Amino acid sequence: MADTAELYIKAQTEAQTSGLPTPERPAGDGAIASGFDPFAGVVDEASEAGREIYFISGLGADWRVFHRLQLKGYRPVHICWERPYRGESIEHYAQRLLGQVTTPHPILVGLSFGGLMAVEMAKLCDPAQVIVISSAVSGAQVPNYYKLFRWLPLQLIVPFKQLLWAVYGVISWLFGLEDPEDRSLFKQVLIDTDPFFLRWAMNRVVGWRNQVVPKNVVQIHGGRDRVFPFGHHSADIVVPDGGHLMVLNRAEQLSRLLMATLATNPVES
Repeated sequence: MADTAELYIKAQTEAQTSGLPTPERPAGDGAIASGFDPFAGVVDEASEAGREIYFISGLGADWRVFHRLQLKGYRPVHICWERPYRGESIEHYAQRLLGQVTTPHPILVGLSFGGLMAVEMAKLCDPAQVIVISSAVSGAQVPNYYKLFRWLPLQLIVPFKQLLWAVYGVISWLFGLEDPEDRSLFKQVLIDTDPFFLRWAMNRVVGWRNQVVPKNVVQIHGGRDRVFPFGHHSADIVVPDGGHLMVLNRAEQLSRLLMATLATNPVES
């Protein structure tokens, strides 16, 4: 694995050639997100004076799934995935991620597995708002068939990256990716993802039993989500034709919904 400095230089180069904001140098050496999220902590200069929003990406995803969102007046900060300890609980991991949050009443936006993590982080702080996209807010919303993996843990037995590539076409369908550009981006994200993290995170999803829904939670869900099927949810906002990665392929619509949701923020920092 490249060291932090090498990843930072690579991220700078990619940002300059793609027109994306140039990333800040990562602060520490312990985060695997140096490899996952080379733009973790990136600040959009156009909204530098705005209020911070902490984005938490999903399982097998990173900051790139959020890059099409336009949230005027807000400053995106992408939470950096850290390498989990062997056997680490989701609660303990959430406590570690909170070390990256510097505002007293944060706005947390979590996608997919990041939604579960946002809920766990919210239970440990006093958030102004928690927005959960294409995800679950309690263990009851995790599909029952996921729980089969508790007793038949293929995610632990089978070489996980090889398994993903073997069923890549199915995964693209599950995630609702039809556009070639979206598929290409998602494929690159999977290539960049640490298989150890994938196995750990998948195990935390199938074993999630949370029963506490924090205050100020808003759940946005797609009616055609195949990863967390809508039949398992009673979401606050439903996008009828939205798939699991609607934040990527319906970014304009999601931007409007997020701006409207943020306008109802009940807590001022």
